[in-house]
Amino acid sequence: MAQDTIDLANKLGIERFAIVGHDWGARIAYTLAALFPERVKSIAALALAYQPRGEFHLGSFVQSKQFWYQFFQCTDAGAEAVRHDPVGFARIQWETWSPGGWFNEEDFEVASRHFDKPDWAAITLNAYRSRYLAGEVLDSRYDELQARLKSTVLIEVPALMMQGASDFCDLPSASEVQERYFLSRYERILLEGVGHFPHREAPAVVADAALRLFSSLQT
Repeated sequence: MAQDTIDLANKLGIERFAIVGHDWGARIAYTLAALFPERVKSIAALALAYQPRGEFHLGSFVQSKQFWYQFFQCTDAGAEAVRHDPVGFARIQWETWSPGGWFNEEDFEVASRHFDKPDWAAITLNAYRSRYLAGEVLDSRYDELQARLKSTVLIEVPALMMQGASDFCDLPSASEVQERYFLSRYERILLEGVGHFPHREAPAVVADAALRLFSSLQT
């Protein structure tokens, strides 16, 4: 997905850009900063801490408990359940990853129109199963990029990380004390009363913080 972003920027004739990403999008932002620093002006990552070398670690037992949905997908029965009812599976995350009341039925109905597409379940299952299970499908076209990512620890690109203090998926403790990985400017903002979806739960605060970062780095 990071390479897709570069390909899109190339197609649009955009040489350098700033990027805002949430969860999977945050991972893409970190990956772009790690592999293509010459193309990225700055990044704003939401909800997900930086993972040096692109490595996934479970963290504490408390964090592992929150990751139940990942382990569920690694069982054959769980994977089949996700394929059978992807909307119901996603609904659980929406209802449990943030304090209640952050979305209404219309919000979920609009978003869920995309959850029952065949590739949604396939991509979701592959993304999580490949973390834990051998033999999952990988795309060999990206072997060289994966090798480079595995050797990258430090980020040169200015970065802003925003996380909800009431994030019940990726616990806030995971994003603490990460300054050592960033050679340029780094700021972490913890948003009180906000859960896993800060761009939806506190859009004005998130937008203002991202714009402050981007505007301060304009040349």
